[in-house]
Amino acid sequence: MSSQRWLEPNRRILVIDDNTAIHDDLRKILLGEVKTQENLRDDEELLFGAAPVTITKFEIDSAYQGQEGLAKLEQSLAEGRPYAMAFVDVRMPPGWDGVETIDHLWRAYPNLQVVLCTAYSDYSWNDMHRRLGRSEKLLILKKPFDNIEVMQLAHALTNKWLLSHQAEAKMADLDLIVAERTAQLRNAHERIEREFQQRAKAQEAFRVIFQASSVGIALVDKNDRYVDVNGAFERQFELTRDQLVGKSPAELGAVSQIRLQPLLEAIDGAKALEAEEITYQRRDGQRTGLAWTREVEIDDCLHRLCLVLDITDRKEMEEELRRARIAAEASTQAKSAFLANMSHEIRTPLNGILGFTNLTLETKLDAEQRENLETVEYSARSLLRIISDILDFSKIEADRLDLESAPFSLRECLENAAGTVLASARQKQLVFSWTVSPGTPDSLLGDEIRLRQILLNVMGNAVKFTSEGSVTTEVSGVSFEGCGVELEFAVSDTGIGVPPEKQGLIFEPFRQAEGYMTRKYGGTGLGLAIVKRLLDLVGGRIWVESKEGVGSTFYFTVPFLLSHKPLAPRDAPEALNEGPVSPLSPLLILVAEDNDVSRLLAVRLLAQQGHKVTEARTGREALTFWAPGTFDLILMDVQMPDMNGFETTAEIRERERLTGEHIWIIALTAHAIKGDRERCLNAGMDDYLTKPIQPDELRAAIRRASAFRSRPARA
Repeated sequence: MSSQRWLEPNRRILVIDDNTAIHDDLRKILLGEVKTQENLRDDEELLFGAAPVTITKFEIDSAYQGQEGLAKLEQSLAEGRPYAMAFVDVRMPPGWDGVETIDHLWRAYPNLQVVLCTAYSDYSWNDMHRRLGRSEKLLILKKPFDNIEVMQLAHALTNKWLLSHQAEAKMADLDLIVAERTAQLRNAHERIEREFQQRAKAQEAFRVIFQASSVGIALVDKNDRYVDVNGAFERQFELTRDQLVGKSPAELGAVSQIRLQPLLEAIDGAKALEAEEITYQRRDGQRTGLAWTREVEIDDCLHRLCLVLDITDRKEMEEELRRARIAAEASTQAKSAFLANMSHEIRTPLNGILGFTNLTLETKLDAEQRENLETVEYSARSLLRIISDILDFSKIEADRLDLESAPFSLRECLENAAGTVLASARQKQLVFSWTVSPGTPDSLLGDEIRLRQILLNVMGNAVKFTSEGSVTTEVSGVSFEGCGVELEFAVSDTGIGVPPEKQGLIFEPFRQAEGYMTRKYGGTGLGLAIVKRLLDLVGGRIWVESKEGVGSTFYFTVPFLLSHKPLAPRDAPEALNEGPVSPLSPLLILVAEDNDVSRLLAVRLLAQQGHKVTEARTGREALTFWAPGTFDLILMDVQMPDMNGFETTAEIRERERLTGEHIWIIALTAHAIKGDRERCLNAGMDDYLTKPIQPDELRAAIRRASAFRSRPARA
């Protein structure tokens, strides 16, 4: 029988992810310390006489792209050793993404159980369902992984794979048995006189098979009377064969009829059922089963064969997985809401601190006052950098950080990053230098902003922990392949160094090699953690060579494509553009801002630029001031009482539909995480500024608004 193939569990798992760290994490979770567990089990059995505990041993194979994963799956099928399940990452540049990979895997092997691993899915559930056409073998697992979740999924889905094959095999066996038995009965009827003994033996063989089946089976005649039931059916419904055989549902006792009611309702009027889910009550609680029915002919008479497979344990397992998924989603939503609120609440007062500090620095001050205010500005910007570090790290952890791909100059990027750190190095009187090895390509294709962020963090870290001596940065191309190059960066310092036992900690979030370093040198402990996460995203790596008290060298590699396009000239700051910048004409501007400090700052900055300002403290008050043609533009805060910025903008756009006019609205918000800009623009706003307000950014936004106003109207 085919069901004999599926007696042993299949613990083979395929991990498809372009990140080697994910493979290592899953192996640590699923493989664990199997040998230690085995020794502990043997000791418990020897010392305490405890019954041996079964230790699950998973077999894990790795693939780093979807195409490689498909090849391994096809090989396993060819060898007759299929995988029971697969963990598939949703993003695997540059090849197939997770959904495309799953589509190919299921084409090759539809029975594969799949867990899609992601922190922020690129597809909605409906999109995945439309693309894949099924969902019963697909689960979503959010990053970062929880050990118990991963272990539970591995156990549950490999068992589900086995149960599925067993059920299919048993159903196939039963179909075959029924077909064979029906043919035997038909032949026996034709040969009843001369083959009576042979027919009796066939009936006995059927009885053995019928009773041995673990699937509940009942045979019902054309008058709906039970002809026979097997032992599994008796156990499932807690009714004996004697209670059922020869009786129709109407003739059964009340208790018996109630217990069979779900099955009776499912098969009522149906010639055939295919895996109909039913629930029925037993003394030990409610049970769930899958019901099949077939019309069969026995002795030239039609009968109905009913089969019920108990799936209660599987349903409970699925419900546990559903609750775990809901809990994980709720946790992710709470974290996102907290980060958004934290950004808003901290950036709003920083807006006032930095804004009014800069305004005051532009006035006449004595030396001590200027030094004090510059210290305030430096401290506030340090706090802003800390907030940005935390948000950057959170976005990376949640897989919500987008990478750009555009041509840029390596040497220019290096010089910009080094120039930012140079002032700090000069204050400490350090020798600070950077070089690019001959032959290293300059025109690259990739994310210049993230490379500059990595360089700033590593070089800034070196300067911070070096009190005397030097900090040097060297760049070289270590390998070339086709149109790509892998660059190696080496940042060396003569600082305090890192002890060997602490070198593994410095790339972990919120960790520094020693606790006193946080107090002495400051910082969040996120700089190198962000660097490592960014390098993981772009396919690079980082390591350190260090000697305590002598210094350190941080090495990191980044792959890039070579760019053959000419680089666009860099936009110079307004003050450095050739020729004078034409002054803006004074504008009539409505500022809608509920925070008194932020509103006063915006008014001062706009007045300083020569504009006339009207102030509104709420969205509703802004609507009382605004009418078509009364203002040139609106600075609109997003969070305000009674009507927020989105509601106020929507009301303005609705009123403009009657006049055909359009006033330029600039969103002014302390929200600065991914999606906030898009949300403002989708709500009908035309531009977006974040707090703390930068005078140059405000001036540039007003220029964009003026350019819009000066465009000729369309005919």
